[in-house]
Amino acid sequence: MLTVESLNADNVSEVADLEKRCFGEHAWSENLLKNEIGDPKKHYYVLRECGQVVAYGGFCQVLDEGDIMNICVDEKHRKKGYATKILLSFFDVADSLGISAFTLEVRVSNDAARRLYEKNGFHFVGIRKNYYPDGEDCCIYWYYR
Repeated sequence: MLTVESLNADNVSEVADLEKRCFGEHAWSENLLKNEIGDPKKHYYVLRECGQVVAYGGFCQVLDEGDIMNICVDEKHRKKGYATKILLSFFDVADSLGISAFTLEVRVSNDAARRLYEKNGFHFVGIRKNYYPDGEDCCIYWYYR
């Protein structure tokens, strides 16, 4: 059974573990994630399969825009549409929050994520040079509702 819940004190440790598995040394810490809980501008959704955290993602609301911070899917559960489910959960709440557009940055080398965003209506608008700490560039995408 698949369920979606908000990031909270009960699941934040599992989400931090998922972050570490997916992003290694670039993962967000559990403390950083804990600090996001309760911020009215931050919206994080956690996907569980049979009770286990398998994916999560979040965005920050800035006026009428959503800045997608992260989407993360456990390697064993990829290619099941879970990243799309997280992304669609963002779209589901957009109207109630007054959000008319979403933006995000993604590593140039992250072909799977770029395909996900393009498949779901995001448009590539440019490159930010040396965006990541390791010097990799990022692609900037926008989605207009």
